[in-house]
Amino acid sequence: MEQDNVPDAILVLKCQRRDESAFRELVNRWQPRLYYYLRRVVENENAVWDILQETWLAVFQNIRRLQHPRRFPAWLYQISHNKAVNWLRKENKYVQMTNEQRVNYCENNTTISAVKEQAELVHKLLGKLKLDHREVLTLYFLEGFSINEMAQIIGVSEGTVKSRLYYAKHKLHEALKGAKDV
Repeated sequence: MEQDNVPDAILVLKCQRRDESAFRELVNRWQPRLYYYLRRVVENENAVWDILQETWLAVFQNIRRLQHPRRFPAWLYQISHNKAVNWLRKENKYVQMTNEQRVNYCENNTTISAVKEQAELVHKLLGKLKLDHREVLTLYFLEGFSINEMAQIIGVSEGTVKSRLYYAKHKLHEALKGAKDV
């Protein structure tokens, strides 16, 4: 059986037995996606590489504690999220909004249509959104995580994730409307 066809859960089990080739395979599979996610959260590319290294080190050191190997993606992103938030806090760039601020932030109920058709523009506009919004849009639309998984990754309630997703969609929609002239 080729390594490329091995499910992540099997690779995790092998890693728990300290199989270095399985760990390398997990890194090779997940590094590009994790890098993309972190670039949406942390704008400093050098910091992204440092956070990636810290993430993989934490994964290597703690993978034996992962009780459900199928939950590896959410666990990996949770570690990455925590490392990124720690870096942002250290740099005084992490701002947590209250629920009341979020409610006042946007009033209209709008949705995003045809995001895939304008992928390049969307990626550019993502960089202009606030951290909370970039993160939920990236995890939901680009990484395919469920609301529940996102709540675990970010460390907030499902309601907060839904609220952030709602406002993030609205802000991205506004940015897309403004960029139609470009």
